[in-house]
Amino acid sequence: MSDNVKPLGQDGAKRCFYLPTPPQLADDWQLDTPDSLDKLIALNGNNWRKILVIMAKLSAPDEDWRGYMKRLLKADEQIRFGADALSPMAKEHYVCGQQSAIKLGLTPLSEPKTFTHQRENNSQIYLLPYLDYRQCPNALIEGLRELRESLTR
Repeated sequence: MSDNVKPLGQDGAKRCFYLPTPPQLADDWQLDTPDSLDKLIALNGNNWRKILVIMAKLSAPDEDWRGYMKRLLKADEQIRFGADALSPMAKEHYVCGQQSAIKLGLTPLSEPKTFTHQRENNSQIYLLPYLDYRQCPNALIEGLRELRESLTR
């Protein structure tokens, strides 16, 4: 097993999530297998299931985030770990937690269970808490989805 330092997901993804710490992955792990996310969760525990569920809730084009989980990280999303620069390909950047914000040179959130938004060039940058249900509850997820949808109208 190895610590994954490379991004997970597609290089040309329009949506990029920034997390401080990568999951453990089996040496033969590949994203393009049908059970790849199940294997990631089995090896890393419930915390990674929560992270992936929140990502699916933020990424799904409609309310069916459960159905979207099958496609998560396979087309439109990427996760970068310990990044010090934003992905040049992404148009939506989700900076998760204080460590990620600091590493990217952004001001971390000052209030718990909130998010902020800023526009940089043609990109949207969302600073949000670490992807955990206690810090990033459904009300925050819904508020962020509503803001994102209003920006694309």
